[in-house]
Amino acid sequence: MIPVLKQLSPLLSLLPFYQDTKAGGRPSMPRCRNSVATTAEETPHIGNYRLLKTIGKGNFAKVKLARHVLTGKEVTQTHTLLFREVRIMKLLNHPNIVKLFEVIETEKTLYLVMEYASGGEVFDYLVAHGRMKEKEARAKFRQIVSAVQYCHQKCIVHRDLKAENLLLDSDMNIKIADFGFSNEFVMGSKLDTFCGSPPYAAPELFQGKKYDGPEVDVWSLGVILYTLVSGSLPFDGQNLKELRERVLRGKYRIPFYMSTDCENLLKKFLILNPTKRGSLEQIMKDRWMNVGHEEEELKPYIEPMPDYKDPKRTEIMIQMGYSMEEVQDSLVNQKYNEVMATYLLLDYTNHELDEGIIKPRPGNELSKSSAPSPPSKVQRSVSSNQKPRRATDQGEIRVTPHQRPPGASPSAHNISSSAVTDRTNFSRGVAIRSTFHAGQQRGARDQQGSPGAPVSPSLSHGNSQTRRPGATGIFSKFTSKFVRRSPYEGEGQDEERIDMIGLKGDLDPSTKPRSLRFTWSMKTTSSLDPGEMMREIRKVLESNSCEYELRERYMLLCIFGNPSRDDFVQWEMEVCKLPRLSLNGVRFKRISGTSIAFKNIASKIANELKL
Repeated sequence: MIPVLKQLSPLLSLLPFYQDTKAGGRPSMPRCRNSVATTAEETPHIGNYRLLKTIGKGNFAKVKLARHVLTGKEVTQTHTLLFREVRIMKLLNHPNIVKLFEVIETEKTLYLVMEYASGGEVFDYLVAHGRMKEKEARAKFRQIVSAVQYCHQKCIVHRDLKAENLLLDSDMNIKIADFGFSNEFVMGSKLDTFCGSPPYAAPELFQGKKYDGPEVDVWSLGVILYTLVSGSLPFDGQNLKELRERVLRGKYRIPFYMSTDCENLLKKFLILNPTKRGSLEQIMKDRWMNVGHEEEELKPYIEPMPDYKDPKRTEIMIQMGYSMEEVQDSLVNQKYNEVMATYLLLDYTNHELDEGIIKPRPGNELSKSSAPSPPSKVQRSVSSNQKPRRATDQGEIRVTPHQRPPGASPSAHNISSSAVTDRTNFSRGVAIRSTFHAGQQRGARDQQGSPGAPVSPSLSHGNSQTRRPGATGIFSKFTSKFVRRSPYEGEGQDEERIDMIGLKGDLDPSTKPRSLRFTWSMKTTSSLDPGEMMREIRKVLESNSCEYELRERYMLLCIFGNPSRDDFVQWEMEVCKLPRLSLNGVRFKRISGTSIAFKNIASKIANELKL
């Protein structure tokens, strides 16, 4: 499994309103000494993380793939300022929930270093490949229910469960992400914030009623189950008014291929009266949930005791230059600083680390932030006299969870191209698909309503963190660097440099395609030489007026459409070797834009490729 760096737009004025401390007065947000370090000769760094590339963008977030320089572990980095989200993520330790490793605060931005789920969103999987067979849907849904029930038993409600926030790791196991709208609840004490994505929102939210918490997640899980099995949404409409009416009626179509057991399970989720919806503990015992798992009925996840005294990891960290005292202090006090992150990431490796591969860390590429911290309780996690660290040259790290995820999914999927069908009612990027949050102030472009009446007077609608930004000067600058030429001609400025990391090394003629498990179809596999496949891809891209940029020897970052219109989309195309087969395949991965726009252009390109 791989971790990630998440970055949200800095809003320093909000900091005092999001101060959160735990019992005992311990600050929940350690401040790290790091700021962005970059020169013309070196790769941009945030803390101990080398930024590799942007893997997701939105109005409020930018997610980058990064590599932990001490362990070689890949992570994602998100810039954020939501203190509640951070506090809640620190409480969660489940194999099917994205893991938080480190929190880094610079002068203007907060970075969350999290586990990287390389398989992308379940939403994109469904758009590209259609509905799942019930056996596969069951494996995924068991993991989803296990993770959400775990949150509920810790008195945490997610409130934005949807296919876009369900990620897949390299083994196709579920990882629930985006706890930006999550909150802690107390039974009997009602919540009154109305947030979520309208197609997944419970009817009581449309009615403006207060709620306990778990019941709104239960409704969303019903929508997710229906979506996995049918490939479409149970409640949909051309606008919010129509969607609201359908949700409040509670009527949905049962596909002819859906089993009776699955239909009966749906009826436990999609109940208009929230007090009559099934609890997740009851749902875990449902017949459909346990078909094929009779010997291992789904049960509430029991979180293992944390292992803070692993002699192997401790020994490696001492060799890196950390002291036993600071390691134990960071772990016991849950500081989520660079020390704790290094210890956690060492557990995510499938390599044997020993003295033979530990080497001195090259130079001090990190600059310390001397500016005062914002007016919130923040703890600086390091002193001015830092010990030199030692780094290892490890590659990718694999997650070894303490408890096997419920109903582990198959490790690879062979999907026929015929599975790609038009599902215009399962699109993203339109207003009624966007996450909403009552009372939240958004920019003018985020508040453009769709036709029809609003859900309720108290709701304002903004795009979720995964939505693409509108057409701005930033986009003009971004698109201007996509030309059909060598990537070294007129390279962009600092922000573009982050996206071009590792390019020169990756263009080495001896570089071979990655051996990767990913969903593929017969139309995008070939026995041709990888170089010939890349030439064919460029030819088809140019014939379709797509612009592209060479990111690695066998990877292109492509764009199509106008940033000011709904047809704008960014995606990656990479030639990969298919494991255990003497074939190469073309991997498509959407970066931004609506899923329907991506499906349209990706399908057209795939059909025109002569491989």
